[in-house]
Amino acid sequence: MVIVSYRTGPALAACLDALKRTADIEQIVLVDNGNEPVETQTLDAFVAEHPHASLLRGQGNVGFGAACNLGARAARSDVLVLANPDVILAPDAITRLEAALAAAPPPAIVGGDLRDAQGRPERGSRRERLTLWRAFVSFTGLARFERRLPALRDFNRHGDPLPAAPVRVGAVSGALMALRRADFEALGGFDEGYFLHVEDIDLCRRAEEKGWPVLFAPGPHGRHLRSTSAVDAHTIARYKARGMARYFRKFARGPFERLAAEIAGGVLTLMSR
Repeated sequence: MVIVSYRTGPALAACLDALKRTADIEQIVLVDNGNEPVETQTLDAFVAEHPHASLLRGQGNVGFGAACNLGARAARSDVLVLANPDVILAPDAITRLEAALAAAPPPAIVGGDLRDAQGRPERGSRRERLTLWRAFVSFTGLARFERRLPALRDFNRHGDPLPAAPVRVGAVSGALMALRRADFEALGGFDEGYFLHVEDIDLCRRAEEKGWPVLFAPGPHGRHLRSTSAVDAHTIARYKARGMARYFRKFARGPFERLAAEIAGGVLTLMSR
């Protein structure tokens, strides 16, 4: 298991406390991406008490994807589980995620089913493939007319009925995902050109383009506290906008799509300043 933390606050202690009751974790790699003293102490105390946990520190805030890649390289297991530091895992979450991955024909990515405080599937847990049109429909609010016009389908599908078994989707959330180490390495890990946000969508897109199944596994597997970072919302939104701009430019196909991606990327970049 790999967990990257950057100024996560009290949620980090809750996340680590839940890991003490989570079964089938062979190794925990914690990546300190530049925490404040309170989080640093929490990480140090956890590693001191748990011999199967290790800590990477000193690289500074290199970005979420780059830090996940560092953690993945330090992990020894054949299966990688990536989780956010504000995720409170259910005791059997890893057992069920690994079972879903084992049942999937390799290579594959399996995303977990995290819930909010009211027990609802969280936004972004399962998505269609992200395209310029779907992003436009989602961000403008036109997706609310999807029932009348199927073309206005939102790329977020967390409101769909929960399946009884893992189902193929366009993308899952990096807040909780599992994949075989060999598959992660074959994909080249996360694209480190993303600093924060969209790197998980990018990874799923590259897997999908290879014909690999990207699966959402119903749970629930735990709770996602969300918005626990001390980083201000404007900064996070800026990184997300830049990530979107990079994604659309990267996956544009054909002259029209490349032109549209450049325009959208320019607008997003301008908005992120």
